[in-house]
Amino acid sequence: MDFYKTLYAESISHDQDIGNMKDFIVTYVPNLVSSEENMMLMKCLDFLEIKNVVFNLNGNSVPSPDGFGGVFYHSCWDIIGADVCNVVQQFFKQNLIFPRMNSNVVSLIPKFQGVESIKYYRTIAFANFKFMIISKILAYRLALVATRIISPNQYGFVQGRKIQDCIGIASETINMLSKKV
Repeated sequence: MDFYKTLYAESISHDQDIGNMKDFIVTYVPNLVSSEENMMLMKCLDFLEIKNVVFNLNGNSVPSPDGFGGVFYHSCWDIIGADVCNVVQQFFKQNLIFPRMNSNVVSLIPKFQGVESIKYYRTIAFANFKFMIISKILAYRLALVATRIISPNQYGFVQGRKIQDCIGIASETINMLSKKV
């Protein structure tokens, strides 16, 4: 566990560091989202919108840490739908996520036979399905402004762009450098 904590965790030790980060962001990061777009990103969803998101998520996904996967939410929606909607709406109204809702179960999968060191394991995380609903809603909304706020050089973060395109461009650039003009 210590290996992955140091590998993936970033520690911020003082409130002053957080204040400095906020000052840095306000000073140097341009504001690319209008007030109207910001309201759209933060607005609360209605019951039907949340239901559509739930049913667009994979029902055959691995169960989340609470043991309930997408198939449970799809098949029991008539019973649990109102409660699920309340949880999602509470996030948007109060910026509140219930304790353990953003918890994940991390599993280690060996990269090859006979692994003897922790660094030769691949990690896979199983996220809570309710948190995946909120993440998907945010992803849908951010997609509307993503092409403006993400640099064209960041291929892997915009729909329709592929990270493999960068490999091709890099290869072509290297080939051009070796040619005499």
